[in-house]
Amino acid sequence: MKRRHALLLTAAWMLLNLAPRPCPAASAPTAAMFHGSVAVADAAGNSLMARSAEACRRFAAGSGVDAFLTAWAFPVFEPVHSCRRRRGVDDAGPLAIASRSGRIVVNAGRDHGLNLSRGQGADEASVSWGVLVFLNQVKDGRCRISDVELLAPDREYDLGGERLLWLGAADEAQGLEFLRSLLGRNGDRDLRQNLVFALYMFRGTQAVSDLIGLARRDPDTAVRKDAIFWLGQKASAAAVRALGDVIASPEILEVKKHAIFALSQLPEDKGTPLLLEIARRNPHAGLRKEAIFWLGESGDPRALDFFEDILLK
Repeated sequence: MKRRHALLLTAAWMLLNLAPRPCPAASAPTAAMFHGSVAVADAAGNSLMARSAEACRRFAAGSGVDAFLTAWAFPVFEPVHSCRRRRGVDDAGPLAIASRSGRIVVNAGRDHGLNLSRGQGADEASVSWGVLVFLNQVKDGRCRISDVELLAPDREYDLGGERLLWLGAADEAQGLEFLRSLLGRNGDRDLRQNLVFALYMFRGTQAVSDLIGLARRDPDTAVRKDAIFWLGQKASAAAVRALGDVIASPEILEVKKHAIFALSQLPEDKGTPLLLEIARRNPHAGLRKEAIFWLGESGDPRALDFFEDILLK
């Protein structure tokens, strides 16, 4: 009896101390991640868009400033980390951030990059954060956002001579309202494609719906293709349905092939059933061929069954 009691106590200790525990929610990044000329917007009672408009008034009204940065944090679908793409890069100090020719440049001299930790953002018990930084160009007292970049919150950034207004942390609703306003009024393809990637990084189903809307209806083929690609990284039933709708629509052949590729990239082989359906029954020979190619690349047992069926009969 004593031995059994000791075993039960040991098992209880192991469950309490060795079992995996959910990660605690990480605190949101703050303006302290930036070194240099930084101001902090008053977030009390204001939407993200109102804070951004206040930034324009503050920096543009007779100040002689022709460009400035704004930044805000948001919960991300996949944790984002800073990285370096070649050996010998100093990884200790702050990364330099600057604006050149209407674009944001992060540590170009040291070949800085980002890593996404695919699939780890799905744990609802933990919250990871990303930071979006926007380049605002000023002309005739008005502001126009010309670029946006994702920053990893695990590093500090040296602004050099740039000015930045920190807008705080945004939830999904606030962040998406802001991005939609830019997508709705800006014709800059590079900026719009970066905004599509930002949409992908949001947690929550509404961002998926926005990506689906862009994939179906955006007037720019390149933007539709980007939305389709990032849908292909989301393991959700809505993403699979949206990609299937693109393939079944009157969309141009190039975009349909892009959607088939995106299906092949869905995590956990979620796109395999639809790829099999296309390979067997789609009336367009080119699309059947495309689906068969990506099935062959997948290594999924269901694809092997399909090849056995069509090759041995």
